[in-house]
Amino acid sequence: MSSVFDLFLASGSTAKLFTTILLSFILLALLNRYLRKYWEKRKFQFQFLMLCLTIVVIVVIIIVLPLSDALRGQLLSLFGILLSAAIAFASTTFIGNILAGVMLRVIKNIKLGDYITVDNITGRTTEMNLLHVEVQTEQSDLVTIPNIHMVTFPVKVVRSSGTIVSIDLSLGYDISRHQVSKQLCLAAEDAGLSEGFVQIRNLGDFSITYRIAGRLEDTSNLLSVRANLYNSVLDRLHGDNIEIVSPSFMNTRAIKEQPIIPTSHTVEAEANDNKLETLAFEKAEMASSVANVETAIEQLTLELEQGKDSLSNEGRKAIEKKLEVLNAQLNEEQERLKTQDVKND
Repeated sequence: MSSVFDLFLASGSTAKLFTTILLSFILLALLNRYLRKYWEKRKFQFQFLMLCLTIVVIVVIIIVLPLSDALRGQLLSLFGILLSAAIAFASTTFIGNILAGVMLRVIKNIKLGDYITVDNITGRTTEMNLLHVEVQTEQSDLVTIPNIHMVTFPVKVVRSSGTIVSIDLSLGYDISRHQVSKQLCLAAEDAGLSEGFVQIRNLGDFSITYRIAGRLEDTSNLLSVRANLYNSVLDRLHGDNIEIVSPSFMNTRAIKEQPIIPTSHTVEAEANDNKLETLAFEKAEMASSVANVETAIEQLTLELEQGKDSLSNEGRKAIEKKLEVLNAQLNEEQERLKTQDVKND
């Protein structure tokens, strides 16, 4: 290394060296400022592009420096060795997360606002960046999951087009399965599920394990519907004088004891009005709204480009007006999301 600096000083190119480096970093800073604004809606692309530009700038600095061909070749070789070593030693962490992030973008099985479960972490995605995915859990906590973790473990994604909601419960052998099935299907209907069905999951020594399930079309209400399903199962079974108690309790109680069923009373209809989702997934809801608006803008833009020759003036103006409205809505949603980030910080 000392010989390299001696050559710099001997050639009298110290001023040119610092000038080249300074101009390169100024150019990189200007690109960072411009691209940050241009790619504000796509953080992942911006971060990946800046990483590539940084590597390119370093290579350009080495090429334009006033050095001999032999010395320039040595520096390029040194940089290549260092870069290769960084990839080799950090492939399981930094570089691994970058490659995993690219893989997630290529697969496109996850988008902002989706319900996901990965390695016992369940929540809705709020951010997908170069190195990590941010998930908001049912407790409204924000969990950062490295991208390499996302591709190493199986990821369960709740489909936006609909999902199956189910719960399991155990009942005694003294209750007819036909009676149980009827009440559980009614409970699924009360909870807002369609196509409800009942399965017998296990025939135990003291009880039968049933599963009640139904299809949920609007997955944004997943928490509320699951809570309502528990409530409806209790109400329907107790309303039909079906006990829900543990086998040990059933085996040890005296015969003359009264059934353990709450006294029925009239209550007003319960309405969650998505309060669970509003409290738990506040940021995820905002991120989902941003993603939905961006998708609508991309579709309209593609439609406008494909119909350059076939669209009439009225049709083109109608699409442009919709794009204008969606862009304004997108700006509002992004401002709300930024405000939420400031509150979390």
